[in-house]
Amino acid sequence: MDASLKKNILIGIAVAAGLLLLAALGMFLYFNAQFSVYQDDQYKFSIKYPKTWKVIIHPQANVAVVFLRPKDTVLDAVQENFNVTIQPLPNNISTLAAFSATIKKQMTGVFGKSINIVEDKPFHWGWREGREIVIEETAPNHLKLVCAWVLRSSQVCILTFLGDMNKYAQDAPYVNEMIRSLQVQ
Repeated sequence: MDASLKKNILIGIAVAAGLLLLAALGMFLYFNAQFSVYQDDQYKFSIKYPKTWKVIIHPQANVAVVFLRPKDTVLDAVQENFNVTIQPLPNNISTLAAFSATIKKQMTGVFGKSINIVEDKPFHWGWREGREIVIEETAPNHLKLVCAWVLRSSQVCILTFLGDMNKYAQDAPYVNEMIRSLQVQ
């Protein structure tokens, strides 16, 4: 193969790689520009949320904030929401494993076979270890529940997303970013 042809091929590959990198950077910056940061001084945490979502601060005891996703149409039966709850850790529970087992037992006890736990995995916020579960309720409501929690001293911080299972693909990147962005003090 001719040396100038090799050189042109290498230049073409380098240009293509550069364009792909630039496109990826642009998509990353665009995605991040869609978020604001909510800082809660009372409960001592911060979290990113989509700028278009409505923020309801401290709607009731232990509920720090609720983020409401705008409805797609007035006919939407479910309004997707994400909330952050800070609760005292029950006296008889002192570990993440014990709290996680209690939560799963309560959910399956209340909802029985109408729900399906489709994911159950550890989750890390910096040096803090937490847990994340994803639950689906197929009939009749077709709901998706994503719940993550982390313990801090005598409290548990619980993040919960509830939405239409059929629309979750469009919400998943936002929900995942919200969960990942939690910073507790």
